[in-house]
Formats: sequence, structure tokens, C-alpha cells
Amino acid sequence: MKVTGSCYCGAITIEGNISADKIMACHCTDCQKFSGAPFRAVAVMPAADVNITGDISEFRKTAESGNERLQGFCGTCGSHIYATDPEKTLFMIRTGCLDQRQELVPVKHIFGKSAVEWIAGIGAAAWVVAGPASEEVTPFKK
Repeated sequence: MKVTGSCYCGAITIEGNISADKIMACHCTDCQKFSGAPFRAVAVMPAADVNITGDISEFRKTAESGNERLQGFCGTCGSHIYATDPEKTLFMIRTGCLDQRQELVPVKHIFGKSAVEWIAGIGAAAWVVAGPASEEVTPFKK
């Protein structure tokens, strides 16, 4: 599948090709801290299958395992774009930056040992159309 996307401000653009079986949700505590969310959905792409343009800022982190990863983000708007190995051979593109995010359904959840427990019941919570005072809606109905 061909994918396109950008950071929030548009300074960074992404084009690539992804296989549907390469979409994952990562529940590691690093992803939780970096995203400020309970997990991050990613599209895993070899470097040859993705083209990222713009001025990417990077942060080198060392995981609990000792593995180093580069975290790529927009220095202007702060959007997280990817994580990659130091050699930049394999990219984990953040699906939230991709225009096709509705179609990029995770087929695997990784680091389940650190997943927040409440995620299992997320569909049972109250849902509203937009902001907190907006009308209730039944999620996922088309």
C-alpha cells in the first residue's frame, strides 16, 4: 500500500510503501513517555521503501535492552515521525502522521507486558462527538 503523510505543520513529508502485515502497536514504556499516550501505532518500513523530506530533528535514546534508537521529529511543531536504528535501515513510521491512518490497523501489539490495563475496556467508556461538552456518540459506527 502506498502511504503519504506529514508532520502537523507540513515541514516534513513522508511517502512510502507498506505491507499491511507490518503495522504494529507498541506498548513499551518508552513509547508511552515519548507519545504521552498508552501506545504508539507504527508502520514498519525498510529504508528503501520510505522517503522523508524536510529538516528532521533526532534524539538518540538507549532502551532498557541497551539498544540505541533514533527518534525523528519535527523541530518546529514537535510531531513524532519515526524511530529507527542508528544505521537507518528500518523505520517505524508513526501512523498518526500518515494520511491513510484509518486503514493502517495494527496486526500485532508488542511490549504487552507494559500495556496499561484499562485499554481492554476502552470501547465501554463514554464517547462524545468532539470536545468534552459535545453530544454523545457510539464509537466505530459507520
